[in-house]
Amino acid sequence: MKSRRKHSFQFMTILYFVIVFCMCVSRFTVIMTIMGGQLTRVEEINLLPFHSVRENLQYGRNPISWDMLYNMVMFVPFGIIYCYYQKHFRVYKAVGMSCLTTFFIESAQFILKTGVVDIDDFIVNTLGSLMGIMVYVILQHISFKNQKFEIHELIDISATMLPPMFVAFVAEMFLGVGSLKLLPVHGAVLLCYGIFVYAFLIRDFTRKAKVYYLVCYVGIFCLSRVLL
Repeated sequence: MKSRRKHSFQFMTILYFVIVFCMCVSRFTVIMTIMGGQLTRVEEINLLPFHSVRENLQYGRNPISWDMLYNMVMFVPFGIIYCYYQKHFRVYKAVGMSCLTTFFIESAQFILKTGVVDIDDFIVNTLGSLMGIMVYVILQHISFKNQKFEIHELIDISATMLPPMFVAFVAEMFLGVGSLKLLPVHGAVLLCYGIFVYAFLIRDFTRKAKVYYLVCYVGIFCLSRVLL
């Protein structure tokens, strides 16, 4: 059972970094090119901290843009994943790894010319990682107070929600309104996925963990159908 959980989370970790690469570096430009779209080249560098915030304020917009929020939320799992694999994690090491990963992403964007190299991304991504660490600490506190909940069970279950969310997002991005035609297929695939995850991983978890999985799964199922 522990071996299944370990392999499952390792797979989800790899999937997470693939998603981060697609969202931040390639921005699906390869797929869009294959589908007949035009490849857009971006060559911009910003080394002024909080430049985007000041620019938004200057034009009377919300200082915190959706892109900043997306980047922050995207790096929340990074902090959780780092703590998950460390028996005794250190915040400064997690922040350092986050900065190193962001540096790799920004460098790849610059080389491939697929995005703006922005110092604000370093700041926002680091904040996202810190939020992930805070989430892990809170879950650790909950599992300590409630012995029937084991922190890795909570994180393992939450990680299984990543693939259906990503599939729904990609379907909405590329198919738009036309994705409504795929609702029955998407629903069937999501149902089969949920049953497979339960049979492969969740069935050996505690009863409370199973209830948590059911709540998360129903929530993701409803959310994905709303997105589509």
